[in-house]
Amino acid sequence: MSRQLSPSANATAERIVRHFQKEGFDGINEALILRIRLRKGDALQVQAAFDAALASGSPLPLQEYFEIAPYGFYSQARDFSAASAEFRTDFGMNLRKGIPSLYFGPAPQVVDDPLATGTKYDAMLKLSNNLDGCALGIVLNDPNASFFDYLGAHNHYDWSKVMGDFSAVASAFGIEFESL
Repeated sequence: MSRQLSPSANATAERIVRHFQKEGFDGINEALILRIRLRKGDALQVQAAFDAALASGSPLPLQEYFEIAPYGFYSQARDFSAASAEFRTDFGMNLRKGIPSLYFGPAPQVVDDPLATGTKYDAMLKLSNNLDGCALGIVLNDPNASFFDYLGAHNHYDWSKVMGDFSAVASAFGIEFESL
């Protein structure tokens, strides 16, 4: 994983964590903003390749079809070098399978990994549509609970409202597309 982060995106990642904590998602302590670029193919070709890999038990062809690079990072539990060293295991299969729909689909979107524990990422969000062929995905971690456990434990949360409110707030976070 490339190690060139944007200082403004790092600040944005911190604001994202603080936003969710303020909204009652107390355990979320890490946000990693990823730039996702398509290397080749279209939505149908990519999904067919992913489906074939899943059916055969082969690894997903992420690197063949997508360039995924870190853009911003904030964590209350570990530094970026530790997160980077564990990225392959922390970015679980459910999130990997969701990359095509996240890239090709309109915002807002969420992909969850209900089995994520410890440092594994619980959810990946897309809050704005692609710009210049690049999607931004935000992966979140709560080491003690699944992201969607919050929705069950906090029935007063309406997920579509949380995403809608957060999408509106995201523009204020000022995620800038530097050096795309």
